Amino acid sequence: MKKVTKLALAAVVLSGPVFAQAPPSEEEIAARIEKLVEMADPRGDEARQGDLAYRERYVDALMIDALAVGSPGFESIDFLLKDWESLANHYEEYGYAAFSTTISNGSEGALAVLERIDVMKAWIDENSDRFTLATTVQDLIDAKEAGVVAVMLNSQSMDMLDEDIANVQRYWDLGIRQMNFSYNQTGPYSAGMVDNDPLASDMGVTELGAAVVAEMNRVGMIVDCSHSSWETCIEAAELTTKPMMISHSNSYALYENLRNVSDEAIRAVAATGGVVCVNFLGGFLNGQVQATPEAIAKHINYIGQLVGKQATCFGVDYVENYAVALGPIIGNPEKYPPEQGYGLPTQMAPPADAWAVSRVLEEQHGWSESEIRGLMGGNLMRLYEANWGE
Repeated sequence: MKKVTKLALAAVVLSGPVFAQAPPSEEEIAARIEKLVEMADPRGDEARQGDLAYRERYVDALMIDALAVGSPGFESIDFLLKDWESLANHYEEYGYAAFSTTISNGSEGALAVLERIDVMKAWIDENSDRFTLATTVQDLIDAKEAGVVAVMLNSQSMDMLDEDIANVQRYWDLGIRQMNFSYNQTGPYSAGMVDNDPLASDMGVTELGAAVVAEMNRVGMIVDCSHSSWETCIEAAELTTKPMMISHSNSYALYENLRNVSDEAIRAVAATGGVVCVNFLGGFLNGQVQATPEAIAKHINYIGQLVGKQATCFGVDYVENYAVALGPIIGNPEKYPPEQGYGLPTQMAPPADAWAVSRVLEEQHGWSESEIRGLMGGNLMRLYEANWGE
């Protein structure tokens, strides 16, 4: 009989009746948030102290997170400036060289996005002794040498383009360096992950989406297909002339959640010379909703065996203001479908655990030092150079 953890049992108990009524009441949301936050951390700070010796071995490595959630004023999860400061401070504390932070996930219009970029840049300027905005590969190298953390900008949706292809260039000029098609839902550019069908799905990139891909290739913006349908990934891989990415998704073959990606989609993206970055969310890792270093390493190793370790990377997808963010997540089941794990009990490992995951891959799965360095950031640097140039 399969072992059932308390965490998995809680997921079952909290899932069914709560979703009988949508959206849930404020009282239901508050009660669930309290329980969810209690369950989130898979390890604790004391356990992470044991990672420091391993981290010292790779002190010169470029540790990069391909996808961090939120930026000041990020409306969809009520992400405030103080949350951003806490997130940025953690990346510095965890020994990261760089991280790509999300400016939009399609929840607001272009004006709000532009204001957010301005706030972000102003904060970075005010903290230039510790952080810098990176828009080139050389910026990342220079930041590492200077001992500051590089911040890159991404969007998890094309909605901010307002169906105007010329806006790709405008956002590129403002610093956006990677962009998803859609955030879960189907839109004018592609099918979202809600249209994934393990048996049959032909929902992929639209004509407008194909035109955007061509323009992204022209300017150098990286094409990303996390949160989109598998067919979107496959068709995007056929359309793109440059390596693309899946910035924060796990293997559907290991855990059948539609937010994860199929082997066919993984192969298609890797065939472009691209990368597949694994996230640290238990609800997308296994049925026990555990986000231990071993659970995360299992998905990374699977992808490495499937398409080559040169295609692996971290896309942690950590929510810094988790307790606050759960309110809008639970209250908007259409954008954050609970049947795919959103707003349910889950562990969520922080970016700090990338060091422990790397150690597990090296010690338990036999990854070499060069392969670990690729995972940490070398593979992403290759992707960045292929799209942005030097």
